Amino acid sequence: MDMTYPGSHIRMVKSLQNEFKYVYITLYAFIKGFDQCRLIVVVDGNNLKPYYTGTFVSASTLDGAGHILSLAYGVIDSENDAAWTWFFEQFKEAYGERESMCIVSDRNESIIKSVSRVYSTVPHFACIWHLWNNVYKKFKRSHSKLSEIYFSMAKAYTQAEFDSLMEKVEKVDIRVKEDLELDGYEKWASLYAPVNRGWTMTSNIAESINAALMSARELPIYDLLEEVRKMFGRLNCNNRKEDLQTYTTLGKKY
Repeated sequence: MDMTYPGSHIRMVKSLQNEFKYVYITLYAFIKGFDQCRLIVVVDGNNLKPYYTGTFVSASTLDGAGHILSLAYGVIDSENDAAWTWFFEQFKEAYGERESMCIVSDRNESIIKSVSRVYSTVPHFACIWHLWNNVYKKFKRSHSKLSEIYFSMAKAYTQAEFDSLMEKVEKVDIRVKEDLELDGYEKWASLYAPVNRGWTMTSNIAESINAALMSARELPIYDLLEEVRKMFGRLNCNNRKEDLQTYTTLGKKY
């Protein structure tokens, strides 16, 4: 089912039993705003409260002043291959595939598979925090010594700096080095990224959205979506007011 609003992209899917299954929402203001933002798309999913099952999913970015701008949001049955593929298909219909665009997410397998299917030529980066948590689970004893080194490597500007830090990792625990190589340097290290991902090294902006919707996730689907719409409306309005009151080249944050 399509619900038409001028310039917006809204889709809803029902099951064969005529029950709600998926919903996807991209508003006109999101589409227009993305034209002025960094081409970095952060995606994430978060389970709704037990009484109303399903998963809230979102895609967001940062504008030039460092403000969060929602690009799309919706609800799916769970974080599975079919649901995430459907979400990215709707996203691609709304936004297309833009030059130098990239996607950042945690290491959810369904997200990885779905991005490779729908956005096969778009770089897909790992949230460096989630990736390091996976390393920590495998090699706990090395965590305290290597955590700071790893995050410095992820943000390293030069090959010499990266190689020097990796040598330190190898001396502490060669298994960690091998694991990071297996993940692929291009997935987490800025130096190896094929496009500029700026300082968006984590999926924190998506986590911020999830945190702001903590209580709303207990609501029925219609009320949840209305709370999300109002939250993004307030956020965009506040950001617009700040922008209109900015008379310098850089925004307040910078």
